[in-house]
Amino acid sequence: MKKKDNLDEFNFKNHAENMSTVLKYVMDYFNHYLNPEEYDYENIKTEQSALKITQEIEGLFPESKGFVIEYYKKTKSRIDRLLKSWMYERKYVHLIYSTEEYENTIHKFCSSAKMKGTEIDQYRDQLIILAKEIKAKETEKPSISGFKYLDNSLVSWVKEAFRSYGVNLFEFAQSYTGTFFNEYIERIYIRESEQFYYINRYNHRYNDNPFNMDILYRENEHRPFINGRKGELEMLIMYVWVFENANDEDYWPEYVNLCISTGRVSLVKRINVLVPVTTKDMMYPADVKSNMIFLETTTGTLKVAPNEAYILRLSYEKDNDLLWKDTARLDVVIKNLMDTFSQYGIPDTLELLSPLRSQTYGEEEFFKQFSILEKSLKKYKTIKIALVNGPQKQSGKLKYLMQTAEDVVNIHKIVKEMKFKLKFTIDISKLIKRKTYKAEFEEDFNRLTEIRTSIIGIHLSKLPNRTGFSHKHYKDGNTYLYKYDYPENSDFLGSFSAFLNDNLSRYVVPEGMASEVELEELVDDLLRGGFSFFGKEGE
Repeated sequence: MKKKDNLDEFNFKNHAENMSTVLKYVMDYFNHYLNPEEYDYENIKTEQSALKITQEIEGLFPESKGFVIEYYKKTKSRIDRLLKSWMYERKYVHLIYSTEEYENTIHKFCSSAKMKGTEIDQYRDQLIILAKEIKAKETEKPSISGFKYLDNSLVSWVKEAFRSYGVNLFEFAQSYTGTFFNEYIERIYIRESEQFYYINRYNHRYNDNPFNMDILYRENEHRPFINGRKGELEMLIMYVWVFENANDEDYWPEYVNLCISTGRVSLVKRINVLVPVTTKDMMYPADVKSNMIFLETTTGTLKVAPNEAYILRLSYEKDNDLLWKDTARLDVVIKNLMDTFSQYGIPDTLELLSPLRSQTYGEEEFFKQFSILEKSLKKYKTIKIALVNGPQKQSGKLKYLMQTAEDVVNIHKIVKEMKFKLKFTIDISKLIKRKTYKAEFEEDFNRLTEIRTSIIGIHLSKLPNRTGFSHKHYKDGNTYLYKYDYPENSDFLGSFSAFLNDNLSRYVVPEGMASEVELEELVDDLLRGGFSFFGKEGE
């Protein structure tokens, strides 16, 4: 009408006249063109909302978007939100995988009090499709992030369940423990100290039926990815509980080995496995079977015949390390070693005490000598050769070529570059000597973690401090209180356990034990710290 009348609305001189004309246009529209019976403001609002919903769910529910929009226009309800909310209130929603289960889920949804009187039954087929799309959208691909201490076989089982059935067992474990967290852990904030306290009243340790696993398994064993995996499912739930809810990480390695020894799991391997080595006729407790002995030589010959498998250390007296600095002397030692192997058999490992460092002797000179040794012993296919660190000396005294964690890492780098087969044995008591603060030895263990696959043996004396009992734990500025007193690892044992947290076996040689009682105490602490003892080749 403006075009027809050539109305110039930007001519401000005719502003009043133009406004009057425009108002007339509007009145004419209402009086002659608009049919009030067909004009429905609510319909316009509904259409606008439906357009927004379409844009929102376009990529989320490609098969169900038409149904969601149709249902919204008819009822003004978001059926996708209603169904999702109801589904994720169900205890086992994360485990749904089959068409039969989706059909059963929708049957319960249509019969629920929430949907009573809505005549929702007529949409069952569309709801099943929507339920599948909701579940697919809400189920993320399993990520190992946050689950780094899980056995690789357990992780593979979780990944296979997702690949074959679209089920994320990590998500289920996290959801399932939430109920126990809400019921058993009380969160208190103390304003004066600006500190949170978490009080755990659930006893998860040494529990024959933790987290009601008997009922959980009975109600879900029909699912193919759970059948026969009761212990593995329990392990996932326990992992979430001790690392994310109760903050009782110390219990994890002990728990893993406990599950294996009691036959609760079949996929998982033992962690922190130690092969006990006898030294100086010091006998282990009766339940720790040792079939290997530790012997030492400075010449390559043995005065006492080993009547069993043995570890042999090639050492030297005081600071007389000439065998590493004189090729002729090394040749004599090598010949003696060969005679010893011929007479008594090949040792499991030949330990080499680190030579001393000087201004004219370093890594380059050592590896020239070592290459002679390695080539000479090449015919002994089964023998492992390991360099062991010397004690850290005070300033001003001769230092060992390898005496600190940093030295170990640096020499390991050279070994890889030069493609030697040299491994490492760590004398823990000499490595952390005089270190009393957690940060000091924790830093050493963290450095060694990156090369732990090359560490095949451990020498260990009495622990700096023993384990005790406590119902308190501190983490991230919060205090965790336990109703039950739990055995608590010392700072040293906790760091040591975390350092060797894998499925590899390493021999352990107890050092400086004054009595078998002290050795038994060491074994008890190591068992409590999550270590397990097995003889050579699991014998």
